[in-house]
Amino acid sequence: MSHRPLEQAEPTLQKQEKRLIQLQEFAKVGLWELDIATGKLSWSSEIYKMHGKDPATFSPTLDYLLNSLSVTDRERMQRKLKTAIETGQKQHLSHKLVREDGTEVFIELVGHIEYDENQTPIKAVGISSDITHLIQLERRYQELAHLMQIAHQEIYIFDYHNLRYLYANDCALNNLGYTLEELTQLTVLDTNPYLTLEHVEKLKALEGSQKTVTNLSIHQRKNGSRYPVKAILQHLPYQGQDAVVLFDTDISELKNIEAQLTQQKELMENVLETVPVRIFWKDLAGKYLGANQLFLSDAQLESQQQLIGKTDYDLPWQDDQGDYYFQTDMAIIESGQSTLTQQESYVDEDGSEKTWLVSRMPLKNGQQQIVGMLGTYEDITERRNLEIQLKHQTEILKHQAHHDELTQLPNRTLFNNRLQYAIEKAKRAQTAFAVHFIDLDQFKKINDSLGHDIGDEVLKIIANRIRRTIRAEDTLARLGGDEFTILQESLNSPQDAVTLAQKILDATHDPIQVTGHTFLLSNSIGMSLYPKDADTPEDLLKYADAAMYRAKDEGRNNFQFYTEELSNKAFEQMAMQSSLRQALHQQEFLVYYQPQYHAVTEKLIGMEALVRWQHPTKGLLPPIAFIPVAEESNLIVELDRQVMRGALHQLKHWFDLGLNPPKLSLNLTVKHLQQDDFIEKLDELLKQSNCKPEWIEFEITESNLMENLEKMNFKLTQLKQFGFHIAIDDFGTGYSSLAYLKRLPVTKLKIDKSFILDLPQDEEDAVITKTMIAMAESLGLTVIAEGVETLEQKSFLINHQCYQHQGYYYSRPISSLDMTEILSKLAE
Repeated sequence: MSHRPLEQAEPTLQKQEKRLIQLQEFAKVGLWELDIATGKLSWSSEIYKMHGKDPATFSPTLDYLLNSLSVTDRERMQRKLKTAIETGQKQHLSHKLVREDGTEVFIELVGHIEYDENQTPIKAVGISSDITHLIQLERRYQELAHLMQIAHQEIYIFDYHNLRYLYANDCALNNLGYTLEELTQLTVLDTNPYLTLEHVEKLKALEGSQKTVTNLSIHQRKNGSRYPVKAILQHLPYQGQDAVVLFDTDISELKNIEAQLTQQKELMENVLETVPVRIFWKDLAGKYLGANQLFLSDAQLESQQQLIGKTDYDLPWQDDQGDYYFQTDMAIIESGQSTLTQQESYVDEDGSEKTWLVSRMPLKNGQQQIVGMLGTYEDITERRNLEIQLKHQTEILKHQAHHDELTQLPNRTLFNNRLQYAIEKAKRAQTAFAVHFIDLDQFKKINDSLGHDIGDEVLKIIANRIRRTIRAEDTLARLGGDEFTILQESLNSPQDAVTLAQKILDATHDPIQVTGHTFLLSNSIGMSLYPKDADTPEDLLKYADAAMYRAKDEGRNNFQFYTEELSNKAFEQMAMQSSLRQALHQQEFLVYYQPQYHAVTEKLIGMEALVRWQHPTKGLLPPIAFIPVAEESNLIVELDRQVMRGALHQLKHWFDLGLNPPKLSLNLTVKHLQQDDFIEKLDELLKQSNCKPEWIEFEITESNLMENLEKMNFKLTQLKQFGFHIAIDDFGTGYSSLAYLKRLPVTKLKIDKSFILDLPQDEEDAVITKTMIAMAESLGLTVIAEGVETLEQKSFLINHQCYQHQGYYYSRPISSLDMTEILSKLAE
């Protein structure tokens, strides 16, 4: 007998087998067979993929399969197998598989028993389908449906034509007092007594569009009571019917905006549906070998026979589509590249634009030779349009879910999130921040007497005023009603919180004009500090709230820290700032002078101008009592200028008297030096006083100088070019190096008194002092020691070549009259 027909049929069978394998792979379906006697399993390649196994190294068995399942799925599979053997009926089973890499795969299994001639079961055969994607979609749908059902906003769906209710969530049913069965017997008109024909006509405008209609309406509960709502309506299909989805917000009370917006987002996501997929395959010449029914319908063909052997040029594609399809598919065949997935857009016959998601891949035989190509495409026009709409809606929802509807400020949720993040950031950086809790005093009277509309306008004005007092990195939020909170980050000291609180009190104290009404409002502010008071968002807010109530107890229109100690200190600081401002205005500051002497000749070689405050009640105050507050409140610049003005006029007066005063040393703060108009103001002062720059020496502390060396060097160089002398004050406390000193335009180093205090007994201070003297000498700089109080200190310094001294041993700081007397004696 000839075997030639079989030999001729073999390639065809191989091609069909290969095509079957590839179709299984595409559909994620595999074949399996179980030898009942041995427990050995035979799998197609797709099932190996489902299990994450390599067919070259792994041999499946029934024991392996059972052990890879959960206890419940294992028992179900064993029962199904037993039932199939006993009854001969086909069995279905869905189970979960966890691969070795932890990936979850859901599989649907269908199988039946095959028997031998003695009706003895010998094997089970069937197919397995990967249904993981379907399970995930089902879970998502259930989650969305559940969230919609438990939402805190009223959601209804009613028939577009007869207005009868089709659905309502729990919130809607609870608010109206109906059961779902009762409500579905009613129409929208039954629960909205003020709904008019005009409103119904607005609904008609929704048909076939994505637009929404917003109305204010009145709901009537089952018990007859009524409440106002803001309604948003949109036309959507629901269970095969024309319907309108209705979102109602109870505007009689403040609602949680986040919950409402989340529900809208979930409903929008529920619109997305699974779209159909077209499948086709071609040979090496680009001729069709077959396709599924959806593809045939698109090609206006009724059967496979009408398609097979044709190319894209033979099909009724539009314009140049056929050429594009053919050339693109042939490129896949010729290049052998892996799967190509891309979006393609075309204008349909009706003028509408269609978008397709197209995938193309080489079709290979068992020898991995390319024998054609396999392609799929699906219409994603609706999905793409929905995604665009959903993205826009999500952005809106995301903003609204975290912001107050009235003021557009962050709401409680966003504030708590930022507060938690601030805690984590501050913990890492070991920094501090403050939480302010602000409550408007007597605001309720405005709402009660003039209504919420005016009250809302007042709140918006207050919010804008407070917003202008904070920095970009701070957060202002409205928690509800007349309560606001502020997250003030990166505190240098509690005084920063005090400064902001005072700004808020000042900003909100000005009269407010709203529709002919004038309001004078005040605030009560409570403050808590991280990490001093608490390290959780809840406690920080709670403590700030408690401090706010204490501010109300203290008479309103003030601020309080959570701790009484800080509150008292803050008020002391504020009182000091206020007194300093008044003192500057009243010119209560006096300039004292401390002489500087040559220790060997005892000749007067200089004098340092020092400030004193002639306080009206506390008497003469030293700098330590007010300079730190002046620096924190930025009053130090004006104070510097007053001292400088008084000292220079006094210096010129001494010259006019013919007393020939020595060089005058003026302390210069960094804040003053960094002012943009510093040089300009200094030049004006020189002209007003008729002083010469060479009469004056500026002292700047070493620690301040080292904070911003480059900028300070530039400024000091400008002063040196004017003719001023430059000295580094408190030398030895700022950790400067010889390399830095060589770059600076300084002429003198002033050894800090902390190193002089214990001389000559303290050996360490003695070594440091000698080193600084030697350093100054090596740089060609003059060196002066301040704080010299004893003969022993004087002698030590002289013995180590430091001859310029200043301190109580020679003289305390003295008034201008006393200094005049000294100069007069020297001039005789």
